[in-house]
Amino acid sequence: MFSMRPAVPGDFSVIVELIEGAAAWLADMRTDQWQRPWPDLESRDARVMAGLTEGITWLVEHQGRAVATVTITARPYRELWVGHEPDAPALYLHRLVVHRDFAGQGLGAEILDWAANEAVRRGLDWVRIDVWRTNERLHKYYQREGFEPVGTAPLPDYPSSALFQRKAVVTLDTPRRLCGHYIR
Repeated sequence: MFSMRPAVPGDFSVIVELIEGAAAWLADMRTDQWQRPWPDLESRDARVMAGLTEGITWLVEHQGRAVATVTITARPYRELWVGHEPDAPALYLHRLVVHRDFAGQGLGAEILDWAANEAVRRGLDWVRIDVWRTNERLHKYYQREGFEPVGTAPLPDYPSSALFQRKAVVTLDTPRRLCGHYIR
């Protein structure tokens, strides 16, 4: 059984370990995504810690083991979404990572569905994510999960500038393993 809970500052090393594990796998996939922390290690770690202290980062566990994470917020990175309705009521996802031992089992899709349920619960219309510009395989994944590309952010140096969104809609059968099992 999977459970989902808000992550706390003491989970920092676990979150970083998930991110670095994903970066190592991405290197094997020959993508430049996360091959160096953006813009540097200190800034990346500060963003991770900010998500933890603000209470917007979530951790998915299986039998006591951290297996996935996501950070969610209703606050847009305005410079990123300029020209793409930055004031639209949306839930923004960051650092969605699934441990490779649990890849291919639909856990990422269930986290996306959980986020859509969370958006609806908060009265938001959209689920949005900015995706690494050069990772076309990831772009296709999000499109298979119902996200539509809405353009590219006008920040030439920002690597995660491919913008995707999907309507926040609750379905009765998803997320199967997470809905009702996370601790609020």
